[in-house]
This record gives sequence, structure tokens and C-alpha cells, in this order.
Amino acid sequence: MTYRAVIFDLDGTLRESNPHFMDALHTTLLDMGLEVDAFKWRITERWVHEYWAQSPEIIEDVKRYGQEQVWDRFLTRLMSKVGHPHADEAEVQVFGDHMREVFQPVSELTPGAREVLTALQAHHLTLGVLSNRGKPFGDELEKLAIADYFAFTLAAGEVGVWKPRPEIFQAALERAGVGPEEAIYIGDNYYADIVGAREAGLDAILVDWRRVFTDVRATRVERLDAILPYILN
Repeated sequence: MTYRAVIFDLDGTLRESNPHFMDALHTTLLDMGLEVDAFKWRITERWVHEYWAQSPEIIEDVKRYGQEQVWDRFLTRLMSKVGHPHADEAEVQVFGDHMREVFQPVSELTPGAREVLTALQAHHLTLGVLSNRGKPFGDELEKLAIADYFAFTLAAGEVGVWKPRPEIFQAALERAGVGPEEAIYIGDNYYADIVGAREAGLDAILVDWRRVFTDVRATRVERLDAILPYILN
């Protein structure tokens, strides 16, 4: 396939948090004296991806509790998933407060990101970033010193449609000036990125460096630079 555009997810794909969000959650649970089975935690990490990908659960939580309560509802569900289904409101509050103390991440480029962008730019491909963030994120790209690689960026909040809805991918294609058959999407969340891109008619590659989705039917790589042979052929 010959592509004219490569569109990237931002968080977890081009950039990552140090410490990682899931590691901070795990540390917080352990600090609270709550043991977590390793296998159950692996399953839970996959569920976290699904929850934030406009899952029925998050839609129900927003409808029932309001957007401002989604974080607490997420933590309540998380505690249940890892084996503590009877956590009360006070325990969830402690979890949330401690998590905010523990999770003071530094934003870093994913290893190999700059080299990948340089290689794609050298082949005159249109590069863009499509994120489920609520607000524009140009300042984040500037801080990471990669803003100049991209012809466009799009935050889902700008158009009020969120991945995996195909409409948000179609909006990105319009900004890229290409059809779906001419573009490929790169992301780390199978539910939001790969399923959504496919529904919109794009090819997609899953970057799964934490090995969360080893059994899914998708083009899957474990490091970002491994996408290049699929694109520059």
C-alpha cells in the first residue's frame, strides 16, 4: 500500500508519561495496602484502555454521575476489577488523593519517535496527530520539539466527537486532504485507535510496547520504529 498521510495518536504513542499511568496506579494501590494479583493487573490494564475508549461503562458513568465524577467512578471500577469490590467512598477518595500525589509525570518522547518522524518526513508524507484530548495540544508538541513535523493536529474536544467514532477520523482525513485508503493511523489503544481507524476505512498499526494486546487481530509492533517497514515499502 502506498500512503500519502500518516496520522498518529499522541499519548502513549508519540509521547509517554514517566512514571507510566498504570505503574502509578499500581504503586498507589500497594501504598494503600491493597494487594493486586499480577495476572489480574494485566487484565485490568487492558480494561483501562477499553474504559477510556468511550466504552459503555464510561458513557453510563457520565450520564449517571456527570463528567466531574468520572474520575471517581473510574477508580471505583478499577478497585473492583483488581479484587476490592467493596471499597467505600472514603477509600476511593484516599485512592484519588494519593494518586494525585504519586503521579507527577514528566512528559517524554517515546523512544525512536523523532527518528520515525524524520524518516517519514523525508519521504514527503503528510503527518498529523489525532488525540482524544479535550483541548488543542500544540504546546505539548512544542515542548517535545516535534511540532514542526506535523501538517495538522486535531483534539477530539475541538469537534465534540471522540475516538473510536469514525467521524473523528474523517475529520482528521479532511485536514490531511486525503482519502481513507491513502492514510494509516498509528496508536497504542486497540479499542480507540485500531477499531476506530478501521471503521473509518484507514489502515492502522498498534504500538503495544507494554504487551497489553498480544492476542488481537491487528498489525502490531512493540516499538515505534518498527512501523517504518509497513509504511516505507
